Amino acid sequence: MLEHPGTMTLPRSSGQVRRDARWFCVDVALMMVLLNIVAFAPALIDPSRRNAPLPLTPLLLLHAIVSGCWLLLFVAQTTLVATSRVATHRRVGVFGGVLSIVVVVLSVLVVIAQAKRGFDLSGDIGRLPLPTGVDVPSANVALLYFPLQFAILVGAALWYRRRPAIHRRLMLFAVLGGLTPTPVAHIMGHWIGPQPWADFLFPLSVLSFASLVAVHDWITEGRVHAMTLWIGFALVVMERVLTLVVQRTETWRSFATWLVQQR
Repeated sequence: MLEHPGTMTLPRSSGQVRRDARWFCVDVALMMVLLNIVAFAPALIDPSRRNAPLPLTPLLLLHAIVSGCWLLLFVAQTTLVATSRVATHRRVGVFGGVLSIVVVVLSVLVVIAQAKRGFDLSGDIGRLPLPTGVDVPSANVALLYFPLQFAILVGAALWYRRRPAIHRRLMLFAVLGGLTPTPVAHIMGHWIGPQPWADFLFPLSVLSFASLVAVHDWITEGRVHAMTLWIGFALVVMERVLTLVVQRTETWRSFATWLVQQR
């Protein structure tokens, strides 16, 4: 039986799928810029609403500037690909790789400084409830996981830079999985506070952002790419193992305490 022409669904061409994927990356880049503005602007614009004193150290200023530059570069890089200026994208990517290393190093130093200080930049994250069996130093030091995850994914993306489908997904997971937890935690801590259900809402929110890659795969290609499945599964498992197992061990608590006490 023939379908009515008005209800016929035509298959999407590979060219159309590629164009949609490119502009999706631009959308993600712009969303990340907006997410960070929403997360950090309230405590900076209105100091009276801060939950902790502002430790405006040179390290924090440099971290904020470099991280902002990286996000703007990510917007520029995704736009270059979306507008078919791939050669320029690859040349700029060399600088992007170097800048990514600086972001990771500064992020690690900031996390360690935060763990020693006992509270984050705005005090927002400290308002979130800790998982059962996890103390404050253990939770603060565990934040090192996210810059390290970002470093691994960006490094893998640079390794696969000649394979666009894999490179694109690795970069998206690096951003959505490695860079969203901190601003999401700030937003939740500032607006929601120490509600018991925040312990479940936070990982769910981060997982929702990472799931955007799979949703986009399904919409544009009619299936979820194998790389999306493997990376997504690995990130979920590692985050849950860190939260539910590693942070509760005496070895991790001892390490966190030792790191916090270092001068």
